[in-house]
Amino acid sequence: MTRRRGTGLLSASLLAVLALFAGACGDSKDSEKSGSATPAASGTKQDADVTEINVFLIPSPSSTSIQSFIPEFTKKTGIKVNFTETPYAEAHNKQLLSYKQKAGAYDVAQFDNTYLASFGANKVMTPLDDYLKNSAEYDIADFSEGQQDYGKFDGTTFGLTLSTEPMIQWYRTDLLADAGLEPATTWDEYLSNAQALKAAGKAGNVLGFGPGVTWWWMTLVWSFGGQLYDKDLKPTVTSDAAVEATEYLKKLLEAGPDGASSLDGDTSVAKFFSTDVGEMLNYSGYYGSVKTPENPFAGKFATAAMPKGKADITHLAGWNIGIPSDSKKQDAAWQFLEFVLGKSNAKAYLESGAAAIGRKSITSDAELAKSDPYLPLLDIPASSRIERYPQLKVWPDFQKAADEAITPILTGDVEVKQGLEDLNTKLAGILAGENE
Repeated sequence: MTRRRGTGLLSASLLAVLALFAGACGDSKDSEKSGSATPAASGTKQDADVTEINVFLIPSPSSTSIQSFIPEFTKKTGIKVNFTETPYAEAHNKQLLSYKQKAGAYDVAQFDNTYLASFGANKVMTPLDDYLKNSAEYDIADFSEGQQDYGKFDGTTFGLTLSTEPMIQWYRTDLLADAGLEPATTWDEYLSNAQALKAAGKAGNVLGFGPGVTWWWMTLVWSFGGQLYDKDLKPTVTSDAAVEATEYLKKLLEAGPDGASSLDGDTSVAKFFSTDVGEMLNYSGYYGSVKTPENPFAGKFATAAMPKGKADITHLAGWNIGIPSDSKKQDAAWQFLEFVLGKSNAKAYLESGAAAIGRKSITSDAELAKSDPYLPLLDIPASSRIERYPQLKVWPDFQKAADEAITPILTGDVEVKQGLEDLNTKLAGILAGENE
């Protein structure tokens, strides 16, 4: 996604903080405001004396966009907005340590959807459903049902959508045209295109084959008709679908550029936009890179829907943003979120450089699509099953195990079925800890 980040794994210190929270979750008196009460309307006595709020951000185009709205918000409301920007690798650890102190240091906080389950389970973010129900300005109905669910954990909304980033197909129009190829609609076509381009002396395709490979691997497992685990939290990564998806991913690596097995999400994007690579699978939030003037292949990129497999799925990713439970200024915090992310400023938010938020009013805007032709791809059809990072408290350990297992399989150091059997055994122990 559009972020400066590492592999997205929780540090040991962050896991330790989460464990401390888990031990305290049963005591509802620990939280001054649990979010169960109906929020007061903006301008009531609760917020009458608020003169400033503190916003926690993570470096990204979304963060930069949010900052651009601060002067106008202050002019309109008289509320000063202080912001802190912390790099991704330290951001969530810093947030949780602050929440543990219950000092109300932050009133608004940006976070990765991979942390939604942990944040929701540990009650460190405020439920937002009452705010949403009473906000015509935010207009939650302007989102599809699947996207409304993106910020929910266990049926409760803890985060607003800060970016809508489905996994999509990218391609070089000139390279495909020279080879007489069309953008793929199926996985067979995508692989065939990549292999044809490789045979012609070009890199056929690129994705994050190295750190974070789990994001692409699980996308293919879902699309090939499989699941990562069943309803009883038993791992299922030895299924026929998982084996087929892994073997397919291995063929894609063979059609990739030299050194592709070390690429993560960000470096694969850099490779695609700076060298002759025919196809890429990645999140839509990187589209800002297409419009960078110094791009050597500007004007030669296009996007299309991700190829379809046995199952019609959309892998949806993106940032969330919410209100920490220990904030003493929650109504003012909501007022800020409503101003920046509400319907009135939706176009301005996109035009300020942020990754788009998939409101229906944005994805259907013909004028916006002229400069950002990928926008209709954010209008996810109801027929497509939305998948996102599994909402598991143990997901960081799950991803770490999968990353460590999949890349050696792709490079041929481990045989496919044996590697998946070993991974399945390891995941069984990890998933067993989900309900502890």
